[in-house]
Amino acid sequence: MDIVLKKRRNFFPKKRLKTIKIWVYNILENQNSIYNQLYNVFALFLIITSTIGVFIELLNLEIKIPPDLKLFLDDYEEIVLWFFVVEYVLRWWAISDFSHDFNRGFNKAECRSSTIKRYWCGIKEGLKPKFQWMKTPYAIIDLIAILPIIRPLRAIRILRVLRILKVVRYGTAIKSIFGALKEEAYLFGIIFTLLVLWVVTFSQVVYIVEYHYGNQEMFKSMWHAIYWGVVTISTVGFGDIHPVSDIGRLITTIMISGGVIIVATMTGAFSAALVNRLLVLKEGELKMENLEKHIVICGWNETAEEIVEQIISMRIDKEKPVVIVTNVPKKEFEIELPRDIFYKKGDFIHEHNLLEVGIDKAEHVVIVAEREEGLSERNIDARTALAAMLVKNLNPNANIYVEVLLDEDADIFTNRINIKEIIIHGQIIGKIMFSSIMNPGATTLMKALVDKEKGIQKVQVGDIGKFETFGSLLNFARQHSYLPIAIERNGENIVNPPDSFKLEDTDYVFLIPSGVEQ
Repeated sequence: MDIVLKKRRNFFPKKRLKTIKIWVYNILENQNSIYNQLYNVFALFLIITSTIGVFIELLNLEIKIPPDLKLFLDDYEEIVLWFFVVEYVLRWWAISDFSHDFNRGFNKAECRSSTIKRYWCGIKEGLKPKFQWMKTPYAIIDLIAILPIIRPLRAIRILRVLRILKVVRYGTAIKSIFGALKEEAYLFGIIFTLLVLWVVTFSQVVYIVEYHYGNQEMFKSMWHAIYWGVVTISTVGFGDIHPVSDIGRLITTIMISGGVIIVATMTGAFSAALVNRLLVLKEGELKMENLEKHIVICGWNETAEEIVEQIISMRIDKEKPVVIVTNVPKKEFEIELPRDIFYKKGDFIHEHNLLEVGIDKAEHVVIVAEREEGLSERNIDARTALAAMLVKNLNPNANIYVEVLLDEDADIFTNRINIKEIIIHGQIIGKIMFSSIMNPGATTLMKALVDKEKGIQKVQVGDIGKFETFGSLLNFARQHSYLPIAIERNGENIVNPPDSFKLEDTDYVFLIPSGVEQ
């Protein structure tokens, strides 16, 4: 996030383009997005249907394909190939932010270096994550699948068939269907067995009756009878085979009536399984271990609600996954959660609940003081401490932010759990109100400083450029309408350091943007 230099290089993608990139990423790469699930089903359909003609050619089946169908299959394969070429390019584009990576590489280069060298460093840094993505197994499969777009390579038939390997990438859609079936496997097994017995039994009874009445021309064998039973019970009824005797027709009527009930039961059970799958997702009972570099909010109260509202307003949920873990039912939330914010029902002091939301790969973890009936403030802080220790143990690299209710409990988090970001519930509000009493107008200033768009912004010094002292950074920032007010080093804040203060690339600087409209 290059804040200071964004006005110097305004040829990079704008906010609208970034929104489009996030939208594309959610469709193609974000497995927790409903758009990705729908796209996977569509892509599976394209893969399977576009390989039909190739398999017929490869297996040398003695099947004569009609000329018009052959022409259609060839054209269809060409269209699908180009579709996946576009998909590959979009994945390559959306997998990383080139402008951000370019700026980081450009600014890390020595200021004394030539402009061409600095641009070259920026380009290398910008392309690095994209080339790393190209070496992943899924990306290699995608590349193999589109190689036949080069016409000379189409002579290698196996390359055309290898497109079917892309099914592995879109396996989440298949897993969702099989997951629903697996949950009701016992019920489906009973219904399916009953259906098979029903069709086979009645088919053979009708076969015996029709054979007795001389209808051997239609019911030539028991297999013809089973074929007739399947076609009849599925309500297709081609009419090529049918009973002619009154008893055979009566038995057929009974078979159809019972078969319709059994088929309807199976259809209803499958629909119920899928609906139940959606309800499970809605109620937050699914596992989300595949999330990474995401935000986890443990607990729910007015603080968590305000955090989520800020996340939604700044569209952070469009850039990275956000998960809420709480015992509070979703229907009791006073705000409506968008689809990009996931809800997990469960107690956040239980390790398995945290692991199910990928806490070990989370980037930021917020633990709020969730109130429960019968729990004192001391007990609530104890639950918060237990959750903080669990998170610290499961993910030592996570940025952890904790809200406590009692002032004296804050020392426990600082000294024993080594949590740096601690907010004491009500303390900051009280201090701001007292400051306003002593200094009228201070509240307005505080609100401006914490404004999500124009307030304080934190940037790594190395992302801005090479600066030896705070004074040189101050002069540079003022030229671009920013005011540095503090430096963070190893978790410690140094407010308004002297101009001679030595800077390191790993330091962070807190900047206030100019209030003058640019």
